[in-house]
Amino acid sequence: METHRRSILKAASYRLFATSLVFGIAFVYTGQFGSAAKIGISAAVAKTALYYFWERLWDNIGWGRKEQ
Repeated sequence: METHRRSILKAASYRLFATSLVFGIAFVYTGQFGSAAKIGISAAVAKTALYYFWERLWDNIGWGRKEQ
C-alpha cells in the first residue's frame, strides 16, 4: 500500500512533466506566453488533484495485485 506522501510526490512529478507538454502545445496554438501559462497552470492544478484521487481509489482495489 502506498502512503499519501508517495502518491502526492508521484502526482506532482508527473504533473510537472505533463504540464511542460501542455504549455508547449498551448504556446504553439496561441503564440502567447501568458495564455499558454494560464492553460498549463489550470490544467496542472485540476489534473494533479484528479490523479491523486484516482491513485487513492486504485489503491483500494485488490484486483491484479500479487501478494509479496
